[in-house]
Amino acid sequence: MKELFLKSFQTITDYGGNGLLLLFFLGALCFVLLFEKNKEIRKLFGAYPAALLILFMIPVVPYIYCNVLGEGETFYRLLWLIPMTLVSAYATVLLLSKLKLRILKLGVAAVAAVCIAIAGNPGYQSPVMVPAQNAYQIPQEVVDLCDAIVIPGREVECVFPHELVPYIRQYTPYIVMPYGYETMVDRWGFSNELAEEMILPTSSAERLARLSREKGCQFIVLNKEHLVDGNITDYEFEVLSETEHYTAYRDARENALTPWLNTAE
Repeated sequence: MKELFLKSFQTITDYGGNGLLLLFFLGALCFVLLFEKNKEIRKLFGAYPAALLILFMIPVVPYIYCNVLGEGETFYRLLWLIPMTLVSAYATVLLLSKLKLRILKLGVAAVAAVCIAIAGNPGYQSPVMVPAQNAYQIPQEVVDLCDAIVIPGREVECVFPHELVPYIRQYTPYIVMPYGYETMVDRWGFSNELAEEMILPTSSAERLARLSREKGCQFIVLNKEHLVDGNITDYEFEVLSETEHYTAYRDARENALTPWLNTAE
């Protein structure tokens, strides 16, 4: 039970970042419970969030969610049920409405704004967040690679590095992939030889060429920094296009691009 309680506590502290926003929310929650006169609003922005927070800390909840349901990786998402932003904002406005002096209102508003500003982190500090490079809001290299690969009037199949897989469908439906997100989540138990070969520290050029053909792929995209034992061009693949970080290869065999699905028909 102690371990389960510590798991809940650790999840909350991780979710709260440097802790200031979490403290701001807890203070706001207490303020609403103590000073909000409207019973319905006090329930909505006080009692219900407090009950959810307490429920999250009860050891039986992480036990059921993690051990019985097997959703330990997403346990933190239960905290999304707690409207921290709404409670914090409402409590701040409630406090301002109770202050009579304009100077006090300005002071409290400034303090609240500073607390919120210094409590968070710029989104672009995250390795998975980058400034938008195009209207599709996906890496420009994905757009360039797909434009080089797409053949008008039909679908083609291409192997992509795992870090690019989530973006392809956002740009075009005409490039089919032999594996998707399901192979990236270990607990789902999906196995794919080609996907496993692509994430090895050093991939085999021979296996990449053979497995991609077995999966019906006419194209392979490789990260230039990824180590490959051998040269994929030795297995009848040719360089089609290059970007800053990736190289796209095309199956150079005469019958490799025989249409297997013509979407124009």
